[in-house]
Amino acid sequence: MAHVLVVDDEMYIRELIKKTLCNQGHSVIEAENGEKALKVLKEKLVDIAIVDLVMPHKGGIETLMEIRDFDPGIKLIAVSGKINTGGDSIKVLAQQFKIDAVLAKPFDLDELIQLIQDMT
Repeated sequence: MAHVLVVDDEMYIRELIKKTLCNQGHSVIEAENGEKALKVLKEKLVDIAIVDLVMPHKGGIETLMEIRDFDPGIKLIAVSGKINTGGDSIKVLAQQFKIDAVLAKPFDLDELIQLIQDMT
């Protein structure tokens, strides 16, 4: 079982991921933006963070960098429906910031479940 933080400004996405992962036995904490995610990290144990790349208030890249600085052991999954996640620039970004996986929205929930299982 993993402790997962889901950071996305879309409530529907957060709820869908939470329901899916909780049904698999994982515990899930939600945050609607990067600022709230960083507050959660100071209070809760997290193994994996799923972070939307495009959010208001604090963007996903900045949030991912701060999570990595806060705890280098947290596995990071970046998701986006607005950025080409298959392009070379996102692969370079993922390597540079040590992002463990990148998924394009809409992503297959079975793929997400398998990814979480592989990371735990």
